[in-house]
Amino acid sequence: MYHVYQLNNYLELLKRNTPLADWTLNTSRNLRDYIWPLEDTALIVPRDFCGQKTLLLIVVESRVIDFAQRQLIRETWGNTTNFNYPVFAKLHGHRKGSYLPPLKSRLRLYTDYLSGEGETLMASVQVVFMLGRSKSNLQPDQSTQLQQEAHRYNDIIQEDFIDTYNNLTLKSVLALKHVSKSCSNSTAFFFKCDDDTFVNVPNLLHFILGGTVPLYNDTINYTSSWQSRMGGTTEVMRGYKFSKSKPIIDTISKWYMPHYMYPRSTYPEYLSGGGYLLSIDVVQRLYDAAWSTKMVYLEDLYVTGLCAKRAHLKPLHSSLFYIKYSIKLCAYKAMITLHNAKGRRLKRVWKFLTDHSSKQCAAPDIIVS
Repeated sequence: MYHVYQLNNYLELLKRNTPLADWTLNTSRNLRDYIWPLEDTALIVPRDFCGQKTLLLIVVESRVIDFAQRQLIRETWGNTTNFNYPVFAKLHGHRKGSYLPPLKSRLRLYTDYLSGEGETLMASVQVVFMLGRSKSNLQPDQSTQLQQEAHRYNDIIQEDFIDTYNNLTLKSVLALKHVSKSCSNSTAFFFKCDDDTFVNVPNLLHFILGGTVPLYNDTINYTSSWQSRMGGTTEVMRGYKFSKSKPIIDTISKWYMPHYMYPRSTYPEYLSGGGYLLSIDVVQRLYDAAWSTKMVYLEDLYVTGLCAKRAHLKPLHSSLFYIKYSIKLCAYKAMITLHNAKGRRLKRVWKFLTDHSSKQCAAPDIIVS
C-alpha cells in the first residue's frame, strides 16, 4: 500500500514561499525557501520505494491531471516486465554483426541486478511518476482518483509544491532528494524524463551494459561516436548535450532567461531535460550541490549544468538521446529517447515497435568502425 504523509502544521505550509507562475527580481532563488531537506514533505510515496536492487530507476515527471498519459506509459514503454532486455534481440536481431554486445565485465559487475543470460537476460527496472499539486485546489474527484491510482500502481511520488512549468526545477530537485534518500544503496542508474518522451528501455539497458545500438536509415543525427561503449560506473552523465548555448532574451519565449536570473552571456554545458542518464553517485552530488547553487527556472540547465559545474561533474553527449520529434517510426527503434510521444502517436509507435515480424527499417549505406 502506498504511503500518504500529512504535514503537521498546515499554517506553516501556507507561509512557505512557493513561486507560482512567475519568477521576479524579488523572488527568492534559495532552495531552502522551498524544500526542507530533513523532513518528509511528500504527500504520496510508493511503499518500499527502492527497497530492492534496481539497475535502472526511471523517474517520469508528470502532472496530476495527466492520468491518461501515465496509464499509456504503463501499458507501453513503461511496462518493464515485457519491455525489458530480451526485446533488444527482437528489435535488432536481424542485424546481428552491426552492433556490439554487452561487455562481459559489466554483466559481471551488475550481476545482482540481472537475471537470466543471453537473449533471456532481464534487468531490474522501476518506473515512478513525479508530481506536484495543481495550481488550483484539486477537485475532490481528482484527488480521489490520484489516491486510487497511487494505491493501485504504487508508482506515484507527489510532493507539496505548485506544479507549473516554471517550477520544474523544484520538481527535479525533489526527485533528487527522494532518490538520494532512498535509493543510493540499492540502485545503479537514475534516468529522468518527461511524460511526452518515448524511452526505448531495451536500447537503454543495452547501452548501460556496454553494448551499442545498430544504425538505421532513420537514425537521427548519428555521429562517428555512435558505437562508442559506455564503460563508466561512476560520474556518468549522458544525454543530449547543449554546448555554448546563449540565454534567450525574447520575453515571449518559453525559455526566456532574465538577466537578473542569469547574467552571463553563455550557459555551461548541460543535458536536455527530455531524458538524461545519471549514475547513482551523481544524483547525490547534484543534490548536495543544489543547496549552494542559486536556482533558475530551467530545470535541465540548473540540475545538469549549474549544479553539475559546482559538483565538478561533466555532462557527456550521446547521439542516442534525441530531443526533437520525428515522423519516422524507425527512429524510435534506433534511438533511446525521442520527444513528443503522447496519446495516439505513442500508441502508433508502440504498435510498430511490438510488430517484431517487421524488418522494414533498413540499414544505411555506411560502415561505422
